[in-house]
Amino acid sequence: MKFAALTFSTLLCLSAPASAFITAPCGPEFTPATITEPWEENSRTFANGAIRIFEMFIDPNVASGAALGVLHPVPSGDGFSVRRCTAIYGSGVSRYFGQAHVAQATAVYDASVGLIVTVPISFVDSDDLFPMSFAVNQATGVVSLR
Repeated sequence: MKFAALTFSTLLCLSAPASAFITAPCGPEFTPATITEPWEENSRTFANGAIRIFEMFIDPNVASGAALGVLHPVPSGDGFSVRRCTAIYGSGVSRYFGQAHVAQATAVYDASVGLIVTVPISFVDSDDLFPMSFAVNQATGVVSLR
């Protein structure tokens, strides 16, 4: 049954990538202790260091316990920016994926949405990599799935 659910989750990601994932503020399960080590291999910066992405391994008891974290600026009312952590993880039966291949992430800038980052992710039941894309709008502080 677990295999069927995981396979369904993988197929869902292939058929509708943006709807297969959700973004949410980092909560208690997303802490520095859950960042996959070594940090140098599982973390990258973009936009001159303003945006950092990293893999988090949430549940060490299962093979598919990974999620993606995004540290990004959010403008405040006083003209300064503060940093926020946004988590990206599965919206289906399996909340997490097998691995986020952060070292292979790419980014392009689109003035209408911000920095678009694509991270290859994998699932436990497949050797294939699937692109997961999201945009970080530094002007609004919003992370949106693509």
